[in-house]
Amino acid sequence: MDAHKFPKPEEFDSDDRVRLEQETGCHVFTDPDDGMEYEYDKTNGAWFPMWNESLVEQQQSAYAAASASHGKGSNSPNVTSTSHKTGKRKPRENTSIYVSGLPLDTTETEVAEYFSQCGTIMVDILT
Repeated sequence: MDAHKFPKPEEFDSDDRVRLEQETGCHVFTDPDDGMEYEYDKTNGAWFPMWNESLVEQQQSAYAAASASHGKGSNSPNVTSTSHKTGKRKPRENTSIYVSGLPLDTTETEVAEYFSQCGTIMVDILT
C-alpha cells in the first residue's frame, strides 16, 4: 500500500496535485491515477472524497453488483435504531465501508495507517 498517496498539510503549497478552493477555503487533492478529488478536513486532519456524479454512479454500481451476487433484491439495508425520547424506531444511516482484495500479508496496522488518512476508523462492536 502506498501510505504517502495523500500530501501532508505542510506540503500543500509545494504539491502540484493540491489546489486551494477560493469559495470554500479548503484544499483539494486530485489523484493523478484516477482523477478523483479529495477535500482536506482540518478538523479531522484527513482527506475525504468529494462527491460528484461519477463517484455516485461508481458506488451505486458497486453496491448493485454486490447485492446481485448475494441474491439480495435491495441495494440498501433496512437498519433501525430506537430513539431514546420517543421509543420509536428510526432509520439509521449506514456509514460502514468494507474492504476486500487486500494482499494476504497485509497487517491491521498497515490498513489503519492507510485508511486513517481518509477519516476516522472505528471498530464495529457488533461484529
